[in-house]
Amino acid sequence: MNKTLGSALIIAGTTIGAGMLALPLATAKLGFGLSSLLLIVFAVIAIKSAWLIADHSLALEGPASLDALGKKAFGGAGRLMLALAMGVLYYSLMAAYVSGSAALLSSTIGVSTAASAIAATIIVGVLVMFSTKVVDISNRLLFSIKLVALALVIAGLLPGIKAAYLTNGGALPLAALPIMYTAFGYHGSIPTLVNYLERDKRQIRIAIAAGTLLPLALYLIWQLVVLGSLSSAAVATTDGKLEKLIAALSAHHGGWLSPSIHLFADLALATSFLGVAVGMFDFLASLFNRKSNAAGRSQTALLTFLPPLLVALFMPGIFVSALGYAAIALAVIALVLPAFISHRQKRHLEGAILLAITLLVVVAQLLH
Repeated sequence: MNKTLGSALIIAGTTIGAGMLALPLATAKLGFGLSSLLLIVFAVIAIKSAWLIADHSLALEGPASLDALGKKAFGGAGRLMLALAMGVLYYSLMAAYVSGSAALLSSTIGVSTAASAIAATIIVGVLVMFSTKVVDISNRLLFSIKLVALALVIAGLLPGIKAAYLTNGGALPLAALPIMYTAFGYHGSIPTLVNYLERDKRQIRIAIAAGTLLPLALYLIWQLVVLGSLSSAAVATTDGKLEKLIAALSAHHGGWLSPSIHLFADLALATSFLGVAVGMFDFLASLFNRKSNAAGRSQTALLTFLPPLLVALFMPGIFVSALGYAAIALAVIALVLPAFISHRQKRHLEGAILLAITLLVVVAQLLH
């Protein structure tokens, strides 16, 4: 049960991060009611598709991995497609996290964004290089502190909520859908957790459900306090930049609340970065057959962290746009893969629904 709790928190920590922080930026025009309904729908979809990925991982011979999963499900061509999707997804997410972390750290401690990006990458890289267990323990500590900071932020913002702000919106900008979908993008880590939980199906399903429902509850509360504290016009002035959103919230609520907001945002990015990085690290180690010794793990670490760091250094300010493009790759992993699994199991309606959702997310991002 201890590992189950840790696995649920890895999922929740991966989820409650950049996606959560970006939600108010993407959903201000929807309003609180419509955005809440869509978040519930995407959470249900996330749980269902994650369960299917876990079930198929359990049917594999040997350790579970997305590489092995794609090879068995689709053959050589499908394995290549999944590898490309994983690369685009994780590198997009990690570039967004490095970029967001750099912007927040730079505004908080006053150093350059480049130095902040390098520092954040090195810290996460060292933790991931040790083991999944080290990531688990680190994530539990950071996640606990993050929840305390979030509780302080909610307590501080809640009294100032204006009902008029919550009833604004009602439009459905297509750009919001990929961001909301990506907010539940933990599926690449499922094979790693299948191994970590020693292939216990019941505990895996509990971890997935709990790890998804906790972020959903916090997303709804976060939407309530942010959209209820800032007008649509105030959110629009942020230009889709995370550091400006945090600054806007801090400007309206000074005192102890401002550092709490900054602390929560920093830790949200850190835990999300950790969860995604450990999944990418294991995937690349399996894909390139790297050994688990010091030399092999160092090589895997370079493959994992150097590309997103370079993107963040040479393309600063890509936080929201990187999350949008990550949604396309996430759809391949979290929806297309289980859709094909469903078809193989003669569950054609289920597969068709997942493919339809994939089409909606991809079209929304491409049109945007």
